[in-house]
Amino acid sequence: MKLQYTSAEKATEFIDTMGEIPTEVILRDEAIVQLLSGSVPQQIISNENPLGMVECFLQLFVDREEFEVCQQLVDVLPELRHNNC
Repeated sequence: MKLQYTSAEKATEFIDTMGEIPTEVILRDEAIVQLLSGSVPQQIISNENPLGMVECFLQLFVDREEFEVCQQLVDVLPELRHNNC
């Protein structure tokens, strides 16, 4: 797991916490809908490390092989792209 804005431990903890929540349910969450539509919701902006939080979601979707969702996240926040991608 190559991360830029959060630690592997935090991302793993996040993924483990979200493990029981189906992707379809996550994608219906209003904050995620806003994020994928191009605006970063207040819930994420007010987080201590907003890019780290979104990067955790990105890694969650990578692990679940939801690559279209990953692309949408990177389109909204291109700074999440790895320099070698």
